[in-house]
Amino acid sequence: MCAYRSTSTFEERGIRPPPWDSVTVGESDLKFIHLRDGEDTGLLQYVRSGGIAFPHIMVPDQLQIRGVAKLSTSTNEPVGGISALHAVGDQSEQGTGSVVLQNKEADEPNSALSTMVSHALWLWNAKQNIAELIAQAQTRSLLAAESWLPTPLAHAVFGQVPGTASAAEADAIEAREAEGQKNMLAKTEGPISCVAWHPHRSLLAISHRATDCVFLYDLVNDTWCSNVLQNAYMQGITSMAWQPNCGYTLAVGCTTGVCMWNIIPAASSDSADVLKAPGLGGGQISAWMSLLSFPELSGTCKYPSQLPTGDKVSFHRSASSVSALSFSNSGQWLVAGHQTHGHLTVWDVALGTATPLKRSGSTSRSATLQVGMSPNDRYLISTHANGQLRLWETENWTSRVWSDFNANVTRFTWSPDSRSVYFAVADCADIYALALYKAPSSLDAQVTLVSTFEAHAAAVSEDSDDSERVRVGGSIKYLALDPRGQRLVVSFDDDSTSGDISLLAVYLVNNDALFRAGGDSSALMPLGYVRGPNWGKQHQLEKDIALESALKTDKPAKKKRVRVGTPTPSWFGFSPNFEPGALLTVAWANGKISLLPLLYATKLTRA
Repeated sequence: MCAYRSTSTFEERGIRPPPWDSVTVGESDLKFIHLRDGEDTGLLQYVRSGGIAFPHIMVPDQLQIRGVAKLSTSTNEPVGGISALHAVGDQSEQGTGSVVLQNKEADEPNSALSTMVSHALWLWNAKQNIAELIAQAQTRSLLAAESWLPTPLAHAVFGQVPGTASAAEADAIEAREAEGQKNMLAKTEGPISCVAWHPHRSLLAISHRATDCVFLYDLVNDTWCSNVLQNAYMQGITSMAWQPNCGYTLAVGCTTGVCMWNIIPAASSDSADVLKAPGLGGGQISAWMSLLSFPELSGTCKYPSQLPTGDKVSFHRSASSVSALSFSNSGQWLVAGHQTHGHLTVWDVALGTATPLKRSGSTSRSATLQVGMSPNDRYLISTHANGQLRLWETENWTSRVWSDFNANVTRFTWSPDSRSVYFAVADCADIYALALYKAPSSLDAQVTLVSTFEAHAAAVSEDSDDSERVRVGGSIKYLALDPRGQRLVVSFDDDSTSGDISLLAVYLVNNDALFRAGGDSSALMPLGYVRGPNWGKQHQLEKDIALESALKTDKPAKKKRVRVGTPTPSWFGFSPNFEPGALLTVAWANGKISLLPLLYATKLTRA
């Protein structure tokens, strides 16, 4: 690992953090505009210079949505007709989707010949059915033993088998733990679990943490889609991705697999819009969901480009949980990482086939944290809980691993030319880059330390006293690079070294510096900070009510209801299409989504 000398840091350049009572609206002329209130003159100057001011998108903490019943994790029954497309607010339901699965309902035998054929097919598939037969026999034995033996003794002899009372109790405990973890995340990270930009339209998919449903927001029309995507199988949403070059197809990764939503907008009645592709904003939509599942991990493994059509593995239902999703830029492949093991699953979406990539371990200690296809579809990167960063080339599906980090790689982002990857490591203030020096499909790459953000205290203004100093920096939590590769945004983790973790730091990127001999130039140049909106009037009202109640009852106020500081970012990324520069999208812990234009020339001139 080599290191490039950083020409300056935020502290050395004298970049000051914005005050606590301000909010960032965007960047113009390499400067960030921070406003204290609606009458701030900086807003007028920002708009006159060509700046764009977007309103905040608000997502409430709690929603009242008529949904479908939660699905039991131990059910083995086929699924059908339980997908729901709900209306927002007080409107009635507009439509009902359906889960597209192969419902294997046995045909009733009409003759002795059909019975003989069924028995012959069962015997021919005996090898595949042997594991299921053993499990069924074990279940029957435990059910019988639990009726006349003490439960602990029955468990010691037969273990816990799905379908039994003990297994149901274990499933209930696990479900309660998952619900408790979700509630804890909702309090700390906010109501938004993840956001996904449509690759070709100004359309946002927003997942709600508490209800496990997905909202659609049309930025062009500044309206919410009047329907909500929800399904009994869509539980514990971890990631989302729109399929490129395929209209409105949304993949949602969750604890039960991958939910593929196919969305059809309502046809426009305006004759002038006949030649335009219909949008989703404000209109009614139709949608249906397919639950993708996973191939068996046992046996030999081949790879997507090496498998003839006859050897492909068809979809079948599974309860494998998904931790990360990524579509190829062409939309042909969908790659999923899992929470329970380090293997990846690659789907050929058009053919409806899935293939496992088995390399990083079969236990939760090697669970996948993030996956990402390169913009040219020639490489794939995955990070795992065992500290590995793995680079795949997608022609022959060979890979190379880097694992000499002190902790897990928390987040990475590809450069638009597919020549480098910027990433961060947990409990570390360093920013690294993986530079690929040769043409695809070469795995000749090197990890480089490009910058370090040391925590420090800085004054918000030149004449401020010590009470107005803000501590910034610390361990880097997440990072994101804009589609043109000009701005890198990082957030900070809450640890002993961190300061104000509600701030985002923005770097000016010079990706060419990674490939210059000598390494005497900086790939990242400090640019400024971003501060989000405050907690809002509702939280101030709760504080006032608590103080008033304390004065009446002579009891101390409930301090737990008072929010301190400003909301922290729970997710951030960039719009794939924004001509004036880059459109930074940040979801905050208070449920607000900020759209911050970073205005710059598309071709940045460097001295």
